[in-house]
Amino acid sequence: MQDHDFKRRMLQPAKTMTEKKPKGGLLGFIRAVFRGQPKGTIDLDIENLLTRVEKITKRRFKDHHLVKKALIHKSSKLASEQNNYERMEFLGDAVLGLIVSDLLYAAYKDEDEGRLTYYKDSLIQMRSLAGKARELGLAHYVFVGSKEKKNGFSNSDVLLGDIFESLVGAIYLDMGFEGVFRFVRTMFEKDIAFVREQPEWDFKSKLNNIAQVMYKSPPDYRVVGEPVINGVKIYRVTVDLNNRTIAHGEARSKKEAEQEAAMKALLKLKQ
Repeated sequence: MQDHDFKRRMLQPAKTMTEKKPKGGLLGFIRAVFRGQPKGTIDLDIENLLTRVEKITKRRFKDHHLVKKALIHKSSKLASEQNNYERMEFLGDAVLGLIVSDLLYAAYKDEDEGRLTYYKDSLIQMRSLAGKARELGLAHYVFVGSKEKKNGFSNSDVLLGDIFESLVGAIYLDMGFEGVFRFVRTMFEKDIAFVREQPEWDFKSKLNNIAQVMYKSPPDYRVVGEPVINGVKIYRVTVDLNNRTIAHGEARSKKEAEQEAAMKALLKLKQ
């Protein structure tokens, strides 16, 4: 794990980012006494979500209205230019990317930058984040307009992926880096542990799909060398797209070398 004191200094929330707190009430007082929370009315709409996040982070929210703001879509009657999730989504996206990168860097010391990049991209793609949002039941808490709610938008991957990122931003603003690090680590722990074993890491299949769309023909893999290095046979493979060599790969097996070449080709196509 990296030096989190350094991370706290680098990612300390700006002191100018404050939220207006409501006047205290009886429920807020009870919560302050029994749960160590500052006074403030409890928003019963999201109370269960607050409790679940606090259990994961092992910290208490200072201002739970940050979380409510993170759940407000622009279509909601509660929304305004500043009172919606979009700014916190922007922040949460950056924080999430940093933490997932940190966890992958620590977990896979033998992987290069290219493969770590694909691991991260897969873990924080929209569908994956929407899945995390569903684990937390965010579709039940998000605030959207009546039209959007009726057409099922509140349970769409597009919205839920954004809302998960905005929740990460809210946790970071309220609890600091240590709190949000614990939250992300807990939510992604199993995914990171088994990321190399997931079937979506078939780079050849991904490249084949792209090649069929772009060129109407599959990639062509060729073994260009089989040297023996330190007593170990190595396969060197090239991959061609549209009769042009795109990338090379090498590994102890032909299959792994082709996957390596496909992965590098995908990276080049992203540039």
